[in-house]
Amino acid sequence: MRLRTIAPLVLAALAACGGRQPVEEPPPPPLPPPAVEEAKLPAEPPVALPLEAVAFPAFHERTLANGAQVIIVENHEQPVVTVDLRLRTGSSADPRDKPGVAELTTGVLDKGTKTRSSKQIAETIDFVGGSLSVGSSADWSSASATVLTAFLDTALVLLSDVVLNPAFPDDELENYRQRTLTALQVLLSQPGALADRRFFQEVYGEHPYGRQPTPESVKAIKRSDLVAFHQRAFRPGNALFVIAGDVNPDEIVVRLNQHFGGWRAGAAARPVMTAAKERAQQEVVFVHRPGAVQAVMRVGHVVEPATNPDWVALDVALQVLGGGSTGWVNQVLREQKGYTYGASAAADKRLDRGHFVARTEVRNEKADSALAELLALIRKMREEPVPAADLALAKDFMTGSFPLRIETPQQIAGQVASTRLLGLPADYLEKYRERVAAVTAEDVQRVARTHLHPDQAVIVVVGDAAQLHDKLSAVFEGSALRAATPAPAPAPGAEPAAAVPAGAAAATPAPAGAAAAPGAAPAAAAAEKRVPVKISLYDPAGKPLALKDVVAKKVVMKFDGRSIQPGERTYVLKFQGNPVGESVASITREQVGGKDLIRSVSKIGGVIAVEAEVVFEAPDFTPVSARFKGGRMAEAEFHYQAGRAVGEIAETQGEKKPVDLALPEGALFPGMDEFALAVTDLERHREFELPVLEPTGSVTTVAVKVVGETTVEVPAGKFEVYEVEMSGPQSMRAYVRKAAPHILVKQELLGAPIVIELKQGS
Repeated sequence: MRLRTIAPLVLAALAACGGRQPVEEPPPPPLPPPAVEEAKLPAEPPVALPLEAVAFPAFHERTLANGAQVIIVENHEQPVVTVDLRLRTGSSADPRDKPGVAELTTGVLDKGTKTRSSKQIAETIDFVGGSLSVGSSADWSSASATVLTAFLDTALVLLSDVVLNPAFPDDELENYRQRTLTALQVLLSQPGALADRRFFQEVYGEHPYGRQPTPESVKAIKRSDLVAFHQRAFRPGNALFVIAGDVNPDEIVVRLNQHFGGWRAGAAARPVMTAAKERAQQEVVFVHRPGAVQAVMRVGHVVEPATNPDWVALDVALQVLGGGSTGWVNQVLREQKGYTYGASAAADKRLDRGHFVARTEVRNEKADSALAELLALIRKMREEPVPAADLALAKDFMTGSFPLRIETPQQIAGQVASTRLLGLPADYLEKYRERVAAVTAEDVQRVARTHLHPDQAVIVVVGDAAQLHDKLSAVFEGSALRAATPAPAPAPGAEPAAAVPAGAAAATPAPAGAAAAPGAAPAAAAAEKRVPVKISLYDPAGKPLALKDVVAKKVVMKFDGRSIQPGERTYVLKFQGNPVGESVASITREQVGGKDLIRSVSKIGGVIAVEAEVVFEAPDFTPVSARFKGGRMAEAEFHYQAGRAVGEIAETQGEKKPVDLALPEGALFPGMDEFALAVTDLERHREFELPVLEPTGSVTTVAVKVVGETTVEVPAGKFEVYEVEMSGPQSMRAYVRKAAPHILVKQELLGAPIVIELKQGS
C-alpha cells in the first residue's frame, strides 16, 4: 500500500525538522583542514581511580496514626522533596478474567476527584513546577509527587485528594481505555512485544505474573471494577510512604497525619500466588508471523524471589553474561559472529518468583546458530569459572555506576521503596557496593549452577515458523518436529540407530556450519547430553496452530490488471491530524515493446519529496520494473528478469549496492500491492497473503484480512468501504471502496500518527 513506502520517509523527515517544513539553506563554506600531528596513543588505558565512598543518608522510620508506614531519607543538598507512596497491591491482584484492572485504576486515579477535575489537578502541580505521577507494576501500585520544599503542602493536598477521593469519571475512563486499546494494538503488531507477552505466559503459566491484558479484557473492565480495586488496595495498612529530600522527619510526619488523617484504617488482602510453572525439559514456542525475515527470541525461566541471599552474586553473573555491550552474549552474537545488532541477559527480582531472560533477534538464516551459541554461553557460565578480567569488568561497572542510581531524591525514594517492598534488608542499598565487590568467581559459578537452567528453559521465537521450525529443530534433534523424519541409513556394517519417539530425550548437536561458542563443551560431551524438547505453535493472537497449518502450501493469488483505469488521484497526508503534504498518483496505460503496461507515479510535496514509479504488465500482473527516489533511499531501482529482481539500492550517505534476488512465485514489486487489492474480489478472498519486494531489497509477506464494512468520509466525499488490516514489517489499516476497482480511500499506519485520505479523483 501507499504508506508502506511513504511512511518511513515521512517519519524520518518530521523527526529531522521537528514536524515543520524544512527550509532550504545554502551549505556553509568548507573549513580549512586542521594541522595534523602524529597521534601518540597510550598502549594501555589509564589505571582506574579508587572508588569514592557513597554517603548514603540515614533512614528514619515512623508509623502514622492510621497505620501507614513511613521511611524518611534526609537530603538537604537541594530544596526538593519527593513523596513516593506505594501500595502493596499491583496487577497480580487483577481479577483472573480481567487483567488490566490495576493499570486502568492507576491510569485514571489522577484524572479527577470529588472536588477537582483532571485539568485542575494538572494545572495546580504545574503552577508550582512540580510533578505528580501514578502507576502500577506486578507487585505494587504507586502515586508520587516531587516539588520544591516550599510547595510541599501543595503536593500533599493534591496527593491525598487523588489517593483518597478519586472520582473515576466515565469520560476519563473511556479516554484512557481507548488509549490503552490503541497501545495494545500497536504492541500486538510488534515482534518484540509479542515475544515478551508469550514469554510471560509460558514461564508463569497460571501464576498471576503470567496474565497479560488483552483488548477483550480491557473492553470488559467497568468503572465498578476500578472502584473495587481502589477500595481493596488503597488502605493505610497496605501503604508505605518514602519521603526523600529536604525535610525534617518529625515535621513531615505531622504533615502526613494532617493530610492523610481521614484515610480509613485497614490492611488489604494479598493476592493468592499460585505456583509458577515448573519444567523438567526445554520448551520451544513459536509465534508464527508469515514473511518475517528475522527471528525474535526469548530464552529463560523462573528464578527465586528477591529475598533469596544469592541475588547479589546472581546479579554479577548476569552482568558478565548479558550486561550491556561487554556481556558475553553481545560480544559473541554481535561482535564476533555478526548475527544481531544486540543481545542481552538479565533477571527480574519480584516479591514472588522472578524470571531470567536472554533476548536477541537475528536474521532467519542464522537463527539456529545464534540459538546454539546462546544456550552454550549459559552453560559456560555454569560449567567454567568466570575469567578474572570479565569478573573485574562486571563488578567495576556495577559498583561504579551505583551512585548514579541514587543521585536525586526521586531516585533515592524509588530505590528505598522498591527494596523495602521486596523484603530486602534495611542496609541493602547502603552495603550494595561492598557485597558486589566481595563476589568471587566461585560465587558466580555456584549461583549459575543453582539458578540458571538452560536445559529447562522456555524458548519463545517470533517469526516465520515455516522458515524457522526445521532450522531450530536441528538444534533439538528428536523433537516433535523431527519425530517423523526417517533416520539416516547406517553405514555399511553398523548397527541401525534406534528410532526416537516424539518428545523423547535426544542429543543437541550444534547446527551445521555453526562454530563452537567460547567455552562450549566438546562435541563428544555434547553428544552425550540428552535434552527432551516440547514444541508448540501459536498465531500472534494466541490461537494454537498445527504444524500442517504453518507449512501448508501457500495459495498463489492471481490478478487481472485490465480493470485498472488511467487517471489521477490526490491524497492528503496528515501527521497528528494536521495536513503536511499531498501525494499525487498518476496512472497511465501504454504499449511498450508490444506489452500493455500500467505506470503509476506518486510525488509528495511539502515535508518530503518522493518519486515512485512501478511498471507491470496489465493482463497477468507480471512485474516489470520499480523505481524510488528521495528520502532515506536516495535511489532504488529493480527490474524483473526470469523470476529474479535485479537492480541496485543507494542510501542517502552510502554507495550503490547491487541487488540480485530470487523471488517467490507470485511476488509483487513495491507499490503493486495497492493495485492487487484494487482488482481482488474482496467478498470472496477475505483473507490472503502477498509476497512483496521491499524498497530495501528484501522480500516480505503482507497478510491481508478484510475485517468489516463501513462508511468513511474524506475530503473527496463519503464512501462505502471495506475495512482491511494488513500486517507485515508495518501494520496498517486501509479503507478501500467497495465498488470495483477497490481504490484506496483512507489509510492509517498503526503505531504512528500518519494518515492519508483521498482528496480528489476516483
